[in-house]
Amino acid sequence: VGKMGYAMESLKRAMKWDEDTFGLEYDLDIFNVLAVDSFNMGAMENKSLNVFNTSCVLADPKTTTDATYQRVEGIIGHEYFHNWTGNRVTCRDWFQLTLKEGLTVFRDQQFSGQVNDSV
Repeated sequence: VGKMGYAMESLKRAMKWDEDTFGLEYDLDIFNVLAVDSFNMGAMENKSLNVFNTSCVLADPKTTTDATYQRVEGIIGHEYFHNWTGNRVTCRDWFQLTLKEGLTVFRDQQFSGQVNDSV
């Protein structure tokens, strides 16, 4: 686990926050996280599989800054939150895609704000 430890703890916090805040419990038996060095995007959500560029999820406790920890937590939360505000919605057109992304950004900012305020 090593450098993935913080990302995994962030995922657990995001899942719990979603349950506590919105009553949205994860609905599958397994949730997969994949970190790839050569992934050309920051991250991408799929139902039960989130794919991340390693730069977005790896955090070495010896060298990682507070800002990087916050970035990891925000990205992990954002992609997880797409489980409810993204993967379950079929867009009629590209405009609706911005609404669905906007709602996910709103949720990840609420999560990050509340988590970082309590630290």
